[in-house]
Amino acid sequence: MSVSSLKKNLRPQSLVDSIYETVLEAIVSGQLPHGSELNSVSLAKQLEVSRTPLREALRLLERDGLVQQEGNHKARVAEFSADDIREIYEVRLQLEAAAAELAAKRISPDVLSALRCETDALNQHLGDVDWCEKAIAFDLRFHEAIATASGNKRLKDEIHRYRLLVRSFCVMTGRQATLQQALNEHIAILDALASGRPTPARKAMAEHITSRLKEVLSRVVDKGQTRTCT
Repeated sequence: MSVSSLKKNLRPQSLVDSIYETVLEAIVSGQLPHGSELNSVSLAKQLEVSRTPLREALRLLERDGLVQQEGNHKARVAEFSADDIREIYEVRLQLEAAAAELAAKRISPDVLSALRCETDALNQHLGDVDWCEKAIAFDLRFHEAIATASGNKRLKDEIHRYRLLVRSFCVMTGRQATLQQALNEHIAILDALASGRPTPARKAMAEHITSRLKEVLSRVVDKGQTRTCT
């Protein structure tokens, strides 16, 4: 798999971090498919970096569950079975439900208002040709905002890591009907958060994650099929 176009995405920061983010984006976008070999010699040449920082970046990706190391210093993009997906969502449910529970007492009115404005705008422009793209972008901001509002950095970091795993096995070009259902679930979560009651907020988030898991598993039929994850 050619990744010659990746070099232009390298940013002026820690070289290891930049390589990590560049390869990560290639994985979550599908440019580097599941199971594809990550040849360190070839990647280093295409990114125009030495193999030492590349190997360190691949170790970080392995830590996050996105890369699998094999014998003879070989690495591949991780593949996920239905059982893997179920386990990832089960952990995600525990993490994000806990975040919603904490956020019910900590989220600011301004954040709630901003999220509500975005849901209203999406509902008012269902016919836009780029509606699905906007809905997916909102989904990322929505979950990030709640994780941040939990006030627990460690929890937020773990949520981010598991959402990376979700993005890595889901091509996020969802059907509008599925995204509309997810949006309605987001609105229910916002209603629970606005009430300031932790238990309903936790329940609403748990129901949302469970619903998304069912949707993903229902679409895991043929390897490589487009799946929607929110």
